Amino acid sequence: MERIKKLNLYQKVILLLLAAMQVAFTIAYSIVTSRVGYAYKKAILVPNTENGSTIYTGRVHGEKATVTVSPDKAITFSYEEKSYGPYTVLEDPSAVPDKQEWADLMTGVEILEKGKEFFRGGVMESGGPSSEPLLFDENGDLHGFTISYTGSDGIERDMDGNPIDELAPSATDILQLANGPELTSKGNWGMWFLSVFVSIFAAVDILYADELFRWSMSFRIRSADTAEPSDWEIAIRHIGWTLFSVIALAGYIAGLTL
Repeated sequence: MERIKKLNLYQKVILLLLAAMQVAFTIAYSIVTSRVGYAYKKAILVPNTENGSTIYTGRVHGEKATVTVSPDKAITFSYEEKSYGPYTVLEDPSAVPDKQEWADLMTGVEILEKGKEFFRGGVMESGGPSSEPLLFDENGDLHGFTISYTGSDGIERDMDGNPIDELAPSATDILQLANGPELTSKGNWGMWFLSVFVSIFAAVDILYADELFRWSMSFRIRSADTAEPSDWEIAIRHIGWTLFSVIALAGYIAGLTL
């Protein structure tokens, strides 16, 4: 405690900031990681069961979103001002593209939107349990691969200049929901631990700045116990403490988005 009292104002502010960040982000990580649900468009939709239907709720691109999977696997996406579906998924072996070299590894499916064809082709699992399946159109082309750009008006468009509806579900989204998606959560505790480590390192560097300075000088000069830091050394310390704080903050924030 006596050591802290001897610190200057800047050192005390940095220590307080590091401690406040650790407490605040520990609470934030606990809340975020407790929301387990379906990862959809960089959001987590939490599932609940109601009258035999599974209802996923959350916020997507700032809008309240509700995805309903009925007992007969009809899927509806509802937002504050828009809705999509219902979609139904049918297995159809004849939908597999014959000329695709991986045709033997595919399952033929047809997705209907209000009775009209939305997607028809082959589906191939791409690997691990959390990997998205690969979809191929009937002609054998990879489905869902698009090139887009953001114009000066801030609107994302495809290569033909048409606005992209960021709320609309993809065929992959529909298939995952129909088959029962793997539930997950946001928040990477590994980044939290890394940020805490950086914060502790910075705190030690602040509390024992002179001791660490003289210890490093002991390898270069005699009588290091009497050495005093120059103005440049003190300036470097302040820059370092600021950088450590920024790195810790960036790590905390990055971990919440993973």
